[in-house]
Amino acid sequence: MVLDYVIKPERKYRRQLNAMSHRLIEVADWQKLASDADYEPVRMACQCSVSLWELKRFFHKRIGESPAAWVRYLRCQRAAKLILAGYSCKAIAAELGFANHANFCHEFKGVFGVAPKAFAPGADERG
Repeated sequence: MVLDYVIKPERKYRRQLNAMSHRLIEVADWQKLASDADYEPVRMACQCSVSLWELKRFFHKRIGESPAAWVRYLRCQRAAKLILAGYSCKAIAAELGFANHANFCHEFKGVFGVAPKAFAPGADERG
C-alpha cells in the first residue's frame, strides 16, 4: 500500500517530463531560437514553454553541455564569422549583445584560445 503511494507520483512525474521534453525535441532550429532569445538560456526556456531546469537537463542529455556553454560557443562562432567578414570588435560586441568590447574579447578568447585581433589581424583597427 505504501509502495503504491510512492510509485504513482513517480509515474505521473515521468509523463510530465516526457511532455516537456517533447516540446524541446520539436525545436527544429536551435540556433535561430538562441538568436531570437538574445542568446539567453532563460529566454530560450520561456520560448519553449519549459523551465530553465528542464532545458538544462535536455541539453546535458542531448548535447553533453549546459545551455549557457552552448550559447557561449554559438555566439563566439557567429562572432568569428563577423570578424572574417570585416566587422570591428566593437560592432560585433554590440551586434551580439555582449556587455562591452572587453567582455566580448574575454569570451572569444575563452572559446577559441586567441583574442579576436589574433583571429583576424587588423580587426580592431577597422573601427
